Amino acid sequence: MKYYFPIHLNGGNRGCEAISKGTALILKEKKENLIGLCTNIELDHRLKVDEFVTLYPMRPRNLISCIRNKLYSMVESDEWKRKQFSYRYEYMSFLNQLKEDDIMLSTGGDMMCYRENQVIYTVNYLYKRGIRSILWGCSIGENNITPLKLKALKQFSLIYARETLTQEVLANYNINNVVVYPDPAFVLEPIKCQLPKCFSLGQVVGINLSNYVMGGFALNTEFAKEVDDLIKHILLTTDNQILLIPHVLWKGQDDRIISNLIKEKYHSDRISILDSNSLNYCQIRFVISKCRCFIGARTHSVISAYSTCTPAIALGYSIKSKGIAKDLNMPQNTVVNSANIKKGELINAFSFLSNNENELRNQLKMKIDKYTKRTWNILEVKNKI
Repeated sequence: MKYYFPIHLNGGNRGCEAISKGTALILKEKKENLIGLCTNIELDHRLKVDEFVTLYPMRPRNLISCIRNKLYSMVESDEWKRKQFSYRYEYMSFLNQLKEDDIMLSTGGDMMCYRENQVIYTVNYLYKRGIRSILWGCSIGENNITPLKLKALKQFSLIYARETLTQEVLANYNINNVVVYPDPAFVLEPIKCQLPKCFSLGQVVGINLSNYVMGGFALNTEFAKEVDDLIKHILLTTDNQILLIPHVLWKGQDDRIISNLIKEKYHSDRISILDSNSLNYCQIRFVISKCRCFIGARTHSVISAYSTCTPAIALGYSIKSKGIAKDLNMPQNTVVNSANIKKGELINAFSFLSNNENELRNQLKMKIDKYTKRTWNILEVKNKI
C-alpha cells in the first residue's frame, strides 16, 4: 500500500513542506511508499523534502495544452468545467498510478477555505474508481461551504480536521466521518541554524505578514494601517528589534514583498528581514523559537510559535486560526481578525501579549506536549479505513 499526496505542490510555501514532512513522520513509512506531486523538485530537494517523500513531477504545460485550454475557455462558460479541463491535464498521470489498496491524502490544509479547486477534482476522480482518500489536516468554515464542496466532502473515506471548529461546521451538514487531531506540522522539531544579527542586539519581535491579511501587496488598507501603528508603537515604546519572517515565497503570494515594503518605509536599523529562502521550515521554526514573541499571518508560522511555546498573535482571516488557538486554550485577544479589524486592536493585542508573555509561555508549556502527542493517534484511525 502506498500513499499519494496530489496537493503537495512544493515547499515554496513552507507550510506545504511542513505538512509533507510531518505526515511522513506520523505514518512511519519509507519514502518509497509516500508519493508527492511536486511542481518544483529542485526546490524540494534543497529543502530535503525528498528525504521524507518520493517526489513526482507535475506534468509541465506545453504550447499545445495552453492553446487547448484557451480554446476550451472560449466555448465553455462554466468556470468549474473549465477548471476540470485544466486539472485533467495536470493530475491524470499522477492519479492513474493509484491502485485499489492505495490511499490518497489530500494535504492542502486550508484548500477548502477557498474557491472550488483541485481538492474537489482529485477526490471526485478517485471516488469513481473506488479508491480511498483522506482529507488530511483540513480546515473549513461555514462561509466556505458550497454544493460542490459538500458533495466532495462526502466522498472522502475520512476527514481529519486540525481543529474542533471545523468538526462543528461539518456536523451541521451531517458529515460525521470526521476526526480531530492537531496539524501534522506540530510533530516537527526545530533545526538549529545561524540566527540573524538582530538577536545579538536585543529581544526580537518576530512578525510574519501575507497579502491575504494585508488585503493585497500595498500598505494602504485598513489592516495595513493597523500594522503601521503597531510597528510605530514597537519602535517608539520598546527597545525590541523587529524581524520580518517571510513564510510563503510563491509568486503571487510572496511574503517578501510586504516585508520589503515595510523595511523601505521605516528606514530603521531595528527592522530586519529573515532570509527565509535559504532556510527550510524547521530552521525557520528555530528562529521563531528564539523570538520574545511572534505575530503571524501564515498558519504554519504560528504553529511554529505555539509548538516552541513562543507567545503569539494569530492574524486570522478564516476558521483555522481561531480553531487552533481555541483548542490550545489561547485567549481570544491573541487572535486578530484581519478581515474585520477594529481601530487599535492590533496594538491592544500586542500589549496583552507583552504584559502576559510569561503566563502565555507557561500555559503553552503545560499544554503543548500532550496536545502534540494526540497527533500520532490519527495513525490508528487511518488504519481502520
